[in-house]
Amino acid sequence: MRTLWLFLAREWADTWRNSRVLPLFLIMPIIMIVLPLILALLAPTLVHDAQLRQDPSTLGMLRALSRSPEFAGLPPAEGLARYLLRATLGVFLLMPIAMASTAAAFSIVGEKQQRTLEPILATPITDRQLLLGKLVACSVPTIVVTVAAGLIAIVGVDIVFATRGMTMPLPDRFWALTLLVLAPALTVAVALVTMRLSARSSDPQATVQTSALAILPAFLLIVALLGPMLAVSFSGVCAACVVVLLIDVALFRMNVVRFRREEILTTWK
Repeated sequence: MRTLWLFLAREWADTWRNSRVLPLFLIMPIIMIVLPLILALLAPTLVHDAQLRQDPSTLGMLRALSRSPEFAGLPPAEGLARYLLRATLGVFLLMPIAMASTAAAFSIVGEKQQRTLEPILATPITDRQLLLGKLVACSVPTIVVTVAAGLIAIVGVDIVFATRGMTMPLPDRFWALTLLVLAPALTVAVALVTMRLSARSSDPQATVQTSALAILPAFLLIVALLGPMLAVSFSGVCAACVVVLLIDVALFRMNVVRFRREEILTTWK
């Protein structure tokens, strides 16, 4: 156990020293904090302009929201703001996907290039412990930053609502489940898929490019499909959490089974 903790400490230090990973951890949270604040601030203006111009799309959305049990009885501006805040959860999931894929891309192949992986593989640490340590090192910082950004956004949005004399909307059950379960589960899934690519690659840059061209579009499609559901169907969010968690378990088992320690030690150049 002590060996595993020392290994995790080393992995976290390497992650934070990576010049390609750190900017994402600084920029993405700022974007995701600002976006809900902008929507909360602009919702009254959007409603006012739509009523003045008789914009059919916005007015149609307002009518649909007024018939929804979640938003019925709320003033139009407040109802629209609450709906848009729910809709931003789909965008919020982009942050852990982007950060985890970038961090995981360097997890194995980066060590191979730096000649630091072979000494680790020569120790008694098992393949499961090695991959678990890599997964924790890639996922935990991403999850912590995502949850922290979500909490800051929640506080900011509630302040905006409170200054306008409206009931503070967050955190609601949708935001809580997405931030605490779905986002971490997606983080782990993306990290595991990217780690598999990293284990088979000999070039970190190629792994990043493959991740950008193959993994990210696939997960972005999933997020696009989940986006509308995140705003209106809590049972759908629960189902998505269960499915992604099951995928995480399957991916980790597959990574352990297919990890080839001897191949890495003897054939990688």
